[in-house]
Amino acid sequence: MVAVLTGAGVACSEDGGSGELDVAAAPSTLPSTMNAVRLLPVPLTTAPGTDAGESAGHSLNLPQGWSAQVWANVPEARMAAWTPDGKLVVSTGQNGSLVLLSPNGPDQAPTTTTLLDGLDNPQGIAFTQDDGRELMIFGESGRIVSWDYRDGALSNRRVVIDGLPDDGNHPAKMVAVRDGKIAYNVGSATNRDPVDRTSPQRATIAEVALDGTGNQTLAVGVRNGEGLSFAPDGTLFTAVNQGDNQPYPFRDDQGDYGRVVRSYVNENPVEQVSRIGPGTDLGWPYCVPNQGGTAELLDIGYVNDPINNPDGDRLDCNSIGRTMLGLPAHSAPIGFVFTQGSALPESLSGGALITAHGSWNRQPPREPYVAYSRWDDTARSLTTPTVLVTGFQNADGSRWGRSVDAVPGPDGSIYVTDDAAGLVYRLTPPAE
Repeated sequence: MVAVLTGAGVACSEDGGSGELDVAAAPSTLPSTMNAVRLLPVPLTTAPGTDAGESAGHSLNLPQGWSAQVWANVPEARMAAWTPDGKLVVSTGQNGSLVLLSPNGPDQAPTTTTLLDGLDNPQGIAFTQDDGRELMIFGESGRIVSWDYRDGALSNRRVVIDGLPDDGNHPAKMVAVRDGKIAYNVGSATNRDPVDRTSPQRATIAEVALDGTGNQTLAVGVRNGEGLSFAPDGTLFTAVNQGDNQPYPFRDDQGDYGRVVRSYVNENPVEQVSRIGPGTDLGWPYCVPNQGGTAELLDIGYVNDPINNPDGDRLDCNSIGRTMLGLPAHSAPIGFVFTQGSALPESLSGGALITAHGSWNRQPPREPYVAYSRWDDTARSLTTPTVLVTGFQNADGSRWGRSVDAVPGPDGSIYVTDDAAGLVYRLTPPAE
């Protein structure tokens, strides 16, 4: 899709004139249902003292005027969050540690220290205040944990909730905190088995108070809601990894009802971004997001799953609301953060950064990317995403890196983690 957007992108037009944005579809595996600022290859520089590793000799595709730096080495770098005193904490998943990156000024590598080690698959991280204390909250596979944080050190460990389901395909626990409550996800153990809704109940988003009381399920039918963040209006949103090998759900002249058809699977089901509240049901695995051939993946309804819910008797797919925003199928969105109140330029500080890990079995592979979705105050919703970062995937579908999370930094840059290359990048847009 070729269009001109105003107020939704990050770079002025090449002639430096009216401030309109030069938008064009970048050559990629991303469909035309997403916008893309014209992306240009930007060679990665390397902060002194940092090893470029797998990124050596590579570029990232970025809007005009951006710079890109390999900022830090963090093997298996996953989720990231800034401390109250301006340091970046990065989780390392299967490496079992939280790493603290202390900035040392412009263009310099940070000082790297291990904050915690010996953890069980640490993933989501969030900071909050409680009774005058700064708290760091993070998710391990089977629990949510809280620590007091001060001046780069932790104390007073408390397990907020334990015994969460931690087996199967999606053990990672992400967290978001607001008003004394922690929202967290419990992903499905399977690709598309209804057992996950009951034995035990999985594929949920839940919340619990900081002191461990009041645990309750907010949403069901959320296959793997790894992205969690609070919108400018205070409501909770999730970005969801939908299923693989979805059987064709339409009884039409094509004659493929109930079969796994590659051409359909490549683009379906779309990934979901939706508001979450008490009683939300996103339908999985009984209801399939149905984009219905629309040009923009907005306000998406559902169709009955042909295997798990062919007659709609397991769940009425017309009764569960709609998906606010769809992302290209098999994008695997993991990082998801609203940017209000950040130091990013104005054109990036009124929406959400969405970080996609890329597909694992799509043919051809869906590439990793970072996108920005503008927040519409009137509609209280997110709008069609604009792609900001690509380049982790080679022309043949192989990858030298995979983006996981993108968080605004206090310096106005975006910091992107990469668990394949084991790096953290510092991507800096031009001043507006």
